[in-house]
Amino acid sequence: MSRRPNVLWLMADQFHHLCTGYAGHPNVKTPNLDWIAQRGVTFTRGFANNPICSPSRICFMTGQYMHTHGMFGNNHAEWPEPEPDTLACLFRRYGYQGGLFGKAHMIRRWDEDAFESIRYTDLCDALRGDPETTHYFKHLTDHGLGDLYEEGSTKPGQAYTLDGSAPAKLPYEHSIEHFTGSETVTFLEERDATRPFFVHMSFQRPHAPIAPAPEYFDLYDPKDMVLPDSAFDYFENGFASKPAFMRKRLAKGCGYPLADPNQDRLKRCLASYYALITCIDMEIGRVLDALREQGELDNTIIFFTADHGDFAGEHGLFHKNFGIYDSIQRIPFLLSWPGGPGNTTCDALVESIDLYPTLCELCDVPLPPGREGISLVPVVDGRAPGKDAVYCEWCWLNRKVSAIRTENARLVFYGGEEGGELYHHSDDPGETRNLWDDDEYQALKMDLLQRLLEFTQRYRPTTDSNHDRAIDQETRYSPTRLLHKHRRYWSQLQNAYTEQLPWLPEGAGKGS
Repeated sequence: MSRRPNVLWLMADQFHHLCTGYAGHPNVKTPNLDWIAQRGVTFTRGFANNPICSPSRICFMTGQYMHTHGMFGNNHAEWPEPEPDTLACLFRRYGYQGGLFGKAHMIRRWDEDAFESIRYTDLCDALRGDPETTHYFKHLTDHGLGDLYEEGSTKPGQAYTLDGSAPAKLPYEHSIEHFTGSETVTFLEERDATRPFFVHMSFQRPHAPIAPAPEYFDLYDPKDMVLPDSAFDYFENGFASKPAFMRKRLAKGCGYPLADPNQDRLKRCLASYYALITCIDMEIGRVLDALREQGELDNTIIFFTADHGDFAGEHGLFHKNFGIYDSIQRIPFLLSWPGGPGNTTCDALVESIDLYPTLCELCDVPLPPGREGISLVPVVDGRAPGKDAVYCEWCWLNRKVSAIRTENARLVFYGGEEGGELYHHSDDPGETRNLWDDDEYQALKMDLLQRLLEFTQRYRPTTDSNHDRAIDQETRYSPTRLLHKHRRYWSQLQNAYTEQLPWLPEGAGKGS
């Protein structure tokens, strides 16, 4: 039997599904992603099963909906329990040499059990008591650049760049994108060539801070940015048809999501966002070149996606954490495999959880029980139909928020006074006219609510927002937390430990 194919799983964080050249975007350039699309299948309607980082990534890695894996919170790095059937752990058992490069934002124990080589970039993956367990941060401290982590902080206590208005202070050679690309290439050059590889190359951005390196800050001119058709939803409508709590949030403008009556600010943000995307594309190109040089490209499955989307100008907004819309749940979904079709599009509804069984089929790896996705191979070649609906689950507003997306409709259920949202895509693809209270659409609303209820009644969380708050409170003075969320400088924290509480600043106590 010949060696199984390699797997290159490319992921970006908070990447709008239309912000690529192959999707026909009028501004952003992504020649390497365009090449992957030309080589394989573009799933035009791929969806995440959660709209925030960690729970979404766990859906990918387990092949399970959130109500099955139970991880609704976002602070999982030090979760102690093993999971032997993560996708990466399974492939390791079948002889794959695993490498994880970039942002995992999952569970360190699972990563360590699955990957032989790990190079983290995000402080969310660091041990709370030691930020230098994030390899990129250690790289910066080794070069005397620890105070410039997060690419835009100007002084302690100041929020990092959210509107793309300033470049990073770090040169590109020390950027997160370049570090991620370099570490991936190094692994490919030094790996065991007798074994197939399973590489997860996971870019930390274009998630905020929206701060491209100085060399690329002016790559796109803000004046040239074309706003999406749905931008009038905020600029002209003021979110008029949306639930009252949303209108109240945006009434006087907002920083997160970014809502500003001045369209020029949004265009500046988009220009920086697109620059980050092009830098990510450049680093993907470096990896593709390395595989070409090794003669491995033709024996490598390539999958590109994101953990979730971004408004990226849709509805006139930027960032996320505000409802479940197509712009947030929909994600890029590119798949290329040896012997597979090229330059092909598939309009079937697909979800994060479908990656797991798809890779198992393509690599002849037995699928463990308990997976909830479907293999996409028979969907592409016409042997099986696609799904009639995809789902999204989220802990927001101190409750569970759920959404169902069919071919022509989206329903989001908040419950209580907030009610919900209903959109009909045949005449409103931008989701700007909420039909929740429209008498003409009550039959559709009730049908989708029943289907959503049947899906969500299996809900059983393992972690949630209360778990997140408990961890945040317990570790609020840890150096990793102070660096990551409170914009402190590493030079201020290095000598501020005590023997009794090694991750507390001098003079701080548990009760403070």
